[in-house]
Amino acid sequence: MANLPPSGPPYVGYPPPPLPAGMAYVPTQVMYPMYPPPPPVHHHPPPPVYHPPPPPVYHPPPPPQPQHTYPPPQSTYPHPPQPDPVHVVDDPSPPTVVEEPDYEFVAATPHTADALASRVFVTGREGWDFSPLWSIRAHHNGGLIPGKLAIAHRSAFIPFAGKEIRVHNFEVFCANPNKVRWMSSRNGQIPSGAIPAGNTSTGEPLYIGRVRHRGSITPGKVHPSHACCYISFDSSEVSYKTYDILCSIN
Repeated sequence: MANLPPSGPPYVGYPPPPLPAGMAYVPTQVMYPMYPPPPPVHHHPPPPVYHPPPPPVYHPPPPPQPQHTYPPPQSTYPHPPQPDPVHVVDDPSPPTVVEEPDYEFVAATPHTADALASRVFVTGREGWDFSPLWSIRAHHNGGLIPGKLAIAHRSAFIPFAGKEIRVHNFEVFCANPNKVRWMSSRNGQIPSGAIPAGNTSTGEPLYIGRVRHRGSITPGKVHPSHACCYISFDSSEVSYKTYDILCSIN
């Protein structure tokens, strides 16, 4: 039969090969199955990314509060301080004021007199080394005789009976420099305010005097009945008719 397809098994999935020239396929009831379409591609969503939960934040516990055993104040406003009670005195007594004396004599020795340096009133100086001389008084032959202390040389002397006499126990003249002053005098005259510093064995007052002698300013004693000032110098007692005498300003 003309124009029939060649015999053989039907083609599955692919179209038939081309026919020779002059030949044609006759449609038949035989259905050639087509190549099945590829299965559909299902696009699955990406798997979820795992995010770990954040670590917990640790808050330290609050410090323990002190347990007060007393009741809390009733008000939160500060109260002003209360002043101390005032004691009223009807008749107050005046304060006791201790006044230092204008001058005084303090017991000492050549080795302890240094402790009085802040209180002493310097009355002279040595001519050869310019060291200070202090006024003193010492008991001798029944009298209390003014003299001098060479503090730098720890030597104390009084003038008596034409001689310079060394003494070892005496009293140092101390005074407020604003309360005393020197006044010029002569021939045994005693101005008002002259400071009595001793006495003779018969009770006649003796005073502190000073004179210039051989380059020194030497303190000694003013003897009114002798009308002069005596000093001790170079183992002798020397007299001057003109002198300075120490007086209290008050």
